[in-house]
Amino acid sequence: MAISRKPLDVDNYSLAEGGTGTAIAGYYSRVHLNDIINNFMIAYVGDGKVLTKVPRYEVAFWAQRSVQEFSYDIFHAEKNIEIELSSTLQLSLPSDYVNYVKVSYVDSNGNHRPIQNAKYTKPTKAVMQDQDFRYVYDQDGNLTFNETSETIERFQASEKFLTTKDFQNYYDGYFDDDDLSAYGRRYGSEPERQNINGSYVLDLENGKIYFDSFFSEGDLIAFQYISDGLGDNGNFENVLVPKLAEDAVYANMLYNLSKLRPSGGPTAALYKKEAAAKMRNAKLRLSNLKLEELTQVLRGKSKWIKH
Repeated sequence: MAISRKPLDVDNYSLAEGGTGTAIAGYYSRVHLNDIINNFMIAYVGDGKVLTKVPRYEVAFWAQRSVQEFSYDIFHAEKNIEIELSSTLQLSLPSDYVNYVKVSYVDSNGNHRPIQNAKYTKPTKAVMQDQDFRYVYDQDGNLTFNETSETIERFQASEKFLTTKDFQNYYDGYFDDDDLSAYGRRYGSEPERQNINGSYVLDLENGKIYFDSFFSEGDLIAFQYISDGLGDNGNFENVLVPKLAEDAVYANMLYNLSKLRPSGGPTAALYKKEAAAKMRNAKLRLSNLKLEELTQVLRGKSKWIKH
């Protein structure tokens, strides 16, 4: 059964169980995965119900699968962490990383400045070679690789950027030169390369992000990424589902459990439509659109822009 919760107040909003226990921000707006499983077993499984006999472990499996699938585009299970760069100008990907949303540089005013992915530099593995440039193999006959890649070292060591002051002097002195190499050509330039905030290389195999020479030791990086919501799935109490999508999770679990059973064949198509409809409702609910905020943005559309 769902655990009872005391009314919220300012002091216990970020604390579980009415101000005691582990801090979980906004816990009342979400439901533990254990509650989802228990409620499903009570409401849908048993004599005279939709599913007559389903083991709990199977319900738990489909509950986890629903959380994973919903986390990608419905729950918006995005995490935003702040990392201070070391002298190596690299950071490690979090253990629950699935995909990245945005990598930003935190300036002195606390603003997040977007950093572009270096499209023309890719992570590579440097093959170890002897003095005659022949490949080196280990005793098991496997190809060996160097610990660091020369491509990444050159990417991080290259001086590609000018300071704001230097750039102004450069532009004033060479305003008639089409080749502004610091930021790309003015005419026919590629927008993806017109970024003053530096660039990075994402190496998924090694779980690293490498930054170029624009950055230095001590710079702050804001890394926004998508998690599957099951980073600590050993304890379902730490896996939370937004209440606005709770019904959609039940519907998705019901469809997946019924389609695997002969008795649920005739109704599986109906459950599929119901699950799809509730997933759309959950997306709308969690889109978090506010009329006043949207109106404020649209007011800028009335400005005249002269070309």
